[in-house]
Amino acid sequence: MEFPPSEIKALVEEIAQILRSKNQTLAISEAACGGLLSAYLISVPGASDFYIGGKLVYSVRQRLRLSGWSNEDISSYVGPSKQVALKLARTTKYDLGSTYVLSETGFAGPTTDLHLQTSSNLDAGVGTVYFGVSGPTGDHAEEISTGNGDRSTNMTEFARLGLEFLLKTLKEGK
Repeated sequence: MEFPPSEIKALVEEIAQILRSKNQTLAISEAACGGLLSAYLISVPGASDFYIGGKLVYSVRQRLRLSGWSNEDISSYVGPSKQVALKLARTTKYDLGSTYVLSETGFAGPTTDLHLQTSSNLDAGVGTVYFGVSGPTGDHAEEISTGNGDRSTNMTEFARLGLEFLLKTLKEGK
């Protein structure tokens, strides 16, 4: 088994080249990917040149403990959204001190947390992921839907899509 897949390896190598050329660093905050983003990034030899670490904040309780969320943040949590992705990116950037942070939160499946849905994420279903990037020139977020209901497929797609979003952000100099 090839790890990471060649398509992912090419993305990671390009991300690594850009960050290394500018002497910049990257941290990750991931939820639905379950650590795949970090695993893909550290699969490149010399990843410690640019990758400083990450947080796997799968449960709401861990977001409180690991991402500096207040009790109010937790009590008002309404599920994955662009706002949550941005908050994860910002708090991780503050905590780890990297040049960039890529954050990810979404509904990998097979169900969503329907009790958490509000008007801000009502249309979000299984296969919906939110990414946030916090960098030197600001913060950016994106929502993408895979249209797929399979959990493991969504996890790998979320990781690929997150790397593509990060690469696009780096190329645009954001």
